[in-house]
Formats: sequence, structure tokens, C-alpha cells
Amino acid sequence: MPSGFGHILFGQLPPMKSSGKYAGERIYIKPEFFGIRHLKQFIKHAKSYFDHISRRYVCQLKEMQTKPGCSKEDAFRENTDKNLLEKWRTILTTIPSISEQNESLMKNATKYGISEIYQQAKQIDQDNKVKDFLSTMIKQYGEDDIAVRKGREIIFTIEGLNNSSLTCEFLSRMKKC
Repeated sequence: MPSGFGHILFGQLPPMKSSGKYAGERIYIKPEFFGIRHLKQFIKHAKSYFDHISRRYVCQLKEMQTKPGCSKEDAFRENTDKNLLEKWRTILTTIPSISEQNESLMKNATKYGISEIYQQAKQIDQDNKVKDFLSTMIKQYGEDDIAVRKGREIIFTIEGLNNSSLTCEFLSRMKKC
């Protein structure tokens, strides 16, 4: 793969009920540097794949569908940028008015990712550190997507893909666009 990526992750995200650019059904695509290049990586990947397949069959059982690990939200395990989390933790510790909430704020930031950090930064009384941090986040991840982003994934809506000129060009050969 180009740029040293090992594989591409993709999957369905839970639909957003609100209006806006990301309303409706969504999918994500994320290139990763990880992949299978050596025997050691193959063994580790095979174990992970076996766990995934086992979970998929277990999660099909009706009584297991509501258990942790079986929801679509849990299937999307994008990690938040650790450097971003550490910078946010540092900023939070410098704001005395929220010192009692730091643990809860960081727990949510780690669990929900970039969109949660963005919401927290907008809600906190913004001194220059928070404003600079917010500005850096927006430069890195873009302002349009930041409110729905967990990590570095690329998010598409099904409607957006269906209405794309490339999709229409492809489907026009089949007379469906």
C-alpha cells in the first residue's frame, strides 16, 4: 500500500439522527500502518481475527446483542491520538475551576475521542491555552468534521457517496444514476 500503510479498516458507524453534513447512515475508512509483514505479526493478527469472528457469532445470539462488545459502537474501536489526549490533560490540570472534574473529563475524552475533547474545550472558560489548543485541533482535523470524529478516520455518509459524481459515473454504466 502507498505511504507505508499496512491495511485499511472500514465499517459502519451508528447513524446520526440530527440534521447536517453527517446526518443519516455513515461509514468510516481508515488507513493503518499496521499489517502483516512478519510471522510474529501474522500470529498476533490471526489471534485478533479469531477473537473478532468468535465475537461476531456470539453477538448474533439474541440475549448477547445488548451486551458490551456486541454493539456497533463497540465494534468501532478507533483510538484517540495519545499526544492530543496528553496535551488536553495538561491543559485541564492548569484550570483550577474544574480541578474536581478532571478525572471525569479525561475519562470521557479517552472514551469518545476528538469530538468530546472539542465539546469540552468549547464549554470550558477559554483562556489562551484552551483557545490555542482548540485552534490547533481545528487545523489538524478540520472544523467541519471535528464534532463527529473520534480519531483519524475518514467519515462518509451513505447519501453523500450515493450522490457523488464518481458513484453516478460508475452507476450510469448500469443505468441506475
